[in-house]
Amino acid sequence: MSDASVVAWDGPTRVFKWALVLVVVDGWISNRYGGGFPAWHKLNGYAALVLIVFRILWGFVGGSTARFGSFVAMPGKVLAYIADKKKFLGHNPLGGWMVVALLALVLAMATSGLFSGDEDRLIIDGPLAKTVSDAAVESATMWHRRIFTAIEIFVVVHVAANVLYALFSREPLIRAMITGRKPVDSYADMQAAEPGPWGRAFACLLVAAFIVLAPLYIVAGRLL
Repeated sequence: MSDASVVAWDGPTRVFKWALVLVVVDGWISNRYGGGFPAWHKLNGYAALVLIVFRILWGFVGGSTARFGSFVAMPGKVLAYIADKKKFLGHNPLGGWMVVALLALVLAMATSGLFSGDEDRLIIDGPLAKTVSDAAVESATMWHRRIFTAIEIFVVVHVAANVLYALFSREPLIRAMITGRKPVDSYADMQAAEPGPWGRAFACLLVAAFIVLAPLYIVAGRLL
């Protein structure tokens, strides 16, 4: 095989992915070890929400392989992929739904955190916890923990699938998400990606931060 390569993932998409990994890991660390610094966990939750909203926006205006239209497939296309295992430059139809599931889970976890709180509301409470009943806070807190467990399971499956692809299909998926490039090949979706510009990505990030933080501050009167 030739050593030639093509763009598979643009820079903003790769930065988003690794930033989300960092935020999820830091969320676990801040929850487990940051009891004396409740603002740490809250800031982590806000970062997760901003990143997810950014990715939703980027899914419509980002690089060609980052757009939802390139990897969110109908069930028939997913079944066809399972049967023929064609190579895709971006996410394959099955992997695309894994991405959607992970984004939805992180969104649900961060959103439930806005309404969560400890038993006495003395150490930590979400910025919107005071806007709902005690029963709703208890339910949100329960789901906040359960969703994180689901994320752990999905992450293990996601990483295992990428490792298996690398070993048996010789597709450098993990390396491509670091370098942004894949070997030249006959891909089923596109032969090279069209990167999304950094300026557009920065604009999406600013819009995402406003969408998340402005309503929270207006409703709660505070963020920390």
